[in-house]
Amino acid sequence: MSKELLTRFVQVMQKDPLTNSDLDLVILGNSLGLNLEPLSRLWASQEEAFTVKIREKALKLMETQNQNRIDDTKSFYSGSIDFMVRPHNDHLDYFLLETNGASNRGLSILTKDQQKLVYEGYFGAVRQAIERSEQKYNKILILVGGPINDGLIHEKAILINYLRERIKQKGLKAKVFNIYTYNSNFSCDIAFLIADYKQLSSTLFFENNWVKFKKDNVDVLIGDGIARRIEDPKFNKLIQEDFKKINTIIINPVYLTTDDKALSYLAKHYVNDILEQYNIAKFLFTRAFNEKDLIDKIQLAIQQYNRPFVIKPHAGSGGAGVMPIFPDKIKQNTSKIKRIISQSNKEFFAKFMKNRDPYPYTLQEMADFSLIDWNGGKRAYDLRIYLSQIGRKIIPIGGLARIARGAYVSGIKKEEFVVNLSGYDGKIEVERGLGLSEKASEILNLEIDHFVDIFCNSCIIFKSIVENYKKIINFSKWNQIIGQNTQY
Repeated sequence: MSKELLTRFVQVMQKDPLTNSDLDLVILGNSLGLNLEPLSRLWASQEEAFTVKIREKALKLMETQNQNRIDDTKSFYSGSIDFMVRPHNDHLDYFLLETNGASNRGLSILTKDQQKLVYEGYFGAVRQAIERSEQKYNKILILVGGPINDGLIHEKAILINYLRERIKQKGLKAKVFNIYTYNSNFSCDIAFLIADYKQLSSTLFFENNWVKFKKDNVDVLIGDGIARRIEDPKFNKLIQEDFKKINTIIINPVYLTTDDKALSYLAKHYVNDILEQYNIAKFLFTRAFNEKDLIDKIQLAIQQYNRPFVIKPHAGSGGAGVMPIFPDKIKQNTSKIKRIISQSNKEFFAKFMKNRDPYPYTLQEMADFSLIDWNGGKRAYDLRIYLSQIGRKIIPIGGLARIARGAYVSGIKKEEFVVNLSGYDGKIEVERGLGLSEKASEILNLEIDHFVDIFCNSCIIFKSIVENYKKIINFSKWNQIIGQNTQY
């Protein structure tokens, strides 16, 4: 982030607290030099009472069997999950696209009450740091990271403002710094330090089981996007084997699973029997570790199942590198496989440069998704659901529908099935988003029980990510296509 943007951010946060007027999206955007009027319109499309009805019904259904209860309070704090809706036999089912960790974006389109629920999940980590510091009388450093030139930096302001108010309720004082104003000898009890990933890459290291900013221990690290950029062998080993030995509290430490779509699908696969009552879709998937492995598995999938697949690079976002694979076209010319992979790599590196490795790739059966009428054509869409762990329960908070940019014709063009609102040239196209409401349900041809199913599926999948984490990370049987009837 530029020095100007970070300076403006700290200036905005000097007011304590920010009032409801200050937090109005248009006003907050103006304060930070951002045009948030389109986001404000999307926020206004949310219907709180509609979502509350869905949430309460979902929680009541899951409560009977503790399906969203989780005893581990140090693995998951907040995240999101994406589904497409699929017509299947005489009903609809729900096709998992991906899970997302605590670096997820778009929280400012939720209602004020929903935002509080999401951020209470983040405060769970801050509370843990406070309780630990009370025993040692230490000050606390909370690191908040974000992308370079973050167009949604206002969401960090809303988050910090909420956390700051909760901290005050503990009788503590907090102050906000940027990378230029931070001083190790801060006088407050808790310091928030905001910086972008590039700035942090040269200042973070791992020592004595602490993530350190320069010489200072980081107590809470907000944004698993920061953690994945820490290039330290011991840190990476602990993340895989026993992240609870890391003293820094990471929101969320299970990011290896949410970063990798195949691992997220494996988490779902382990609880398919539970999810069946909520009409989860079963599908084929596997993981490929290099180009030859990916080519071989594409050919195997086409030969065995003769249906469309999609390839997705590791830790991608915004649809970068996602490519469809159609059996008829591949059978006519198998050399097309290499061209598809090459195009995928090109897109991926155009967005992430050489900072990330697109392998291991995920190969996933393509969803036979529902289409809706939108802007004079048939469009694909997905549903993103936000969640937090509050106490010992994973709570579904709310979400939105995201509609594909292009009308669906054959699925060959990416714009026909990639729905990310920020997936094209970095532009955020919020006019393709719909808040959850009665009106949205009519547009999407969904009833309230469909949303209830999706809320339940969301909680149970994240519970599986936490409870089966080591089993998922250590899974090695990727020499086959994992499918509807595979048992492990």
